[in-house]
Amino acid sequence: MKRLILGLLTCALMATPALATPTIEFAATGTGGWYYNGSLTLSFSQNVLVMTGMGSTIDALVGARVYISDLTVSGIPDPPYTVTPVGAGTITITSNDGTTIYLTGTLGSGDLVPVGSIGVIYTDIKGDITGITVTAAGRALGSSALNTIYNNPSSNMDFELSLQGAGMSFEDMLDTGTPRHDGFSGAMTIPAPGAILLGSIGAGLVGWLRRRRSL
Repeated sequence: MKRLILGLLTCALMATPALATPTIEFAATGTGGWYYNGSLTLSFSQNVLVMTGMGSTIDALVGARVYISDLTVSGIPDPPYTVTPVGAGTITITSNDGTTIYLTGTLGSGDLVPVGSIGVIYTDIKGDITGITVTAAGRALGSSALNTIYNNPSSNMDFELSLQGAGMSFEDMLDTGTPRHDGFSGAMTIPAPGAILLGSIGAGLVGWLRRRRSL
């Protein structure tokens, strides 16, 4: 039965990108990455760059910097885990030199699912980022991604992160309070209605597996 559920969950998560193409994809570069301090806080370096906009590596937004607020992890020990932004939870995209702001938004709370040495954050497809503002400088940039976000009537976006290479089980890292760091990638997406439905099914399966494990 567990294999069946895992298979369904995998299919659901794999099908999602077909329904919701990432609007902005980003990744830590150089020596950048995520860092867990061993005491409930995940932080992210400032060497995080936009890699694609609307699936294109030549979108005008490519090369811009993404700033992600620190996250507090709760639910330790043992999953399910929840992450909550520290402070205002601001997401910001700026010019590469950090002097010009293109986009701001507020990140809400989400889940953290350990998968081996990897941590997947914000797996439920929904409006994780709210209060999005594309600035005048962002609108003038000529970015298809920013123009699509600006013209989106909901002004909400899905958010996801994949934290790679903890060097040990990600669950053990959190449960034992072991500091670790490595690279990460992520995306901001305007979720289509079908993607939201499929994401809800996937999230429901994750929740079911968690409840089964705790019994």
